[in-house]
Amino acid sequence: MNLKVGDTFHPFHGLIFDEKNQHSETYVVVGVLKPSNTPADQVIWIPLEGIQKMSGHDPKMATEVSAVLVKLKDDSALAGFQMDTRYNRQGDHLTFAWPIATIMAELFDKIGWFDQVLALVSYLVALVATASILVSIYNSMNERRREIAILRALGARRITLFASILLEAALISALGMLISFVLYGVIFTVAAGIIRAQTGVVLDPLKFNAVMLWAPAALIVLGALAGVIPAIKAYRTDVAQNLAPSS
Repeated sequence: MNLKVGDTFHPFHGLIFDEKNQHSETYVVVGVLKPSNTPADQVIWIPLEGIQKMSGHDPKMATEVSAVLVKLKDDSALAGFQMDTRYNRQGDHLTFAWPIATIMAELFDKIGWFDQVLALVSYLVALVATASILVSIYNSMNERRREIAILRALGARRITLFASILLEAALISALGMLISFVLYGVIFTVAAGIIRAQTGVVLDPLKFNAVMLWAPAALIVLGALAGVIPAIKAYRTDVAQNLAPSS
């Protein structure tokens, strides 16, 4: 919002913006925090007293607080267990998220299936791409039989032709990897800008991850393997038959 120290603003009531719900209270900006590259960068922090005294709010405000971050004086497991017993096992009006590591693990377990679906889709895309390379090269073998026969007649060895087909398949895969990295960089950079503007979360599209090495390498190898069947067909090409003039 481009606010700076000394600026004033009027808060609005409710989750949905409505000009008619503007409060008369005036708030003064007394400080601007350094960027944390988290959603907290999109937040205006005010004291709880500021909400209590705002028109239309309950001064007690107990029911208007949706969550509270608690740091226990006693960091032992006993203190957390006592709080868990008091609010989760014996009470029904509050929920105490403890231990937080377990709670977060359970949360990610519940949404982990989505990652598995995305992984499955990526594997299917890789297989379809490999099949496309295989089919395209294999179908081109019929049109290249005479060319292959001429190369054999000129002294090219069968193993040389076999290797050239594998290399062709590998180069097609490598070219696909290069194009995909360019598209990845463009899409990720645009998405990262939008996400940062709307949520404050910073994503680095250039941050290194081991998958950026082994995944392209694996796909290039997979593409090369797709050329094995066409390479075998080229290897078995009959020289005399395919050098004969066609009517």
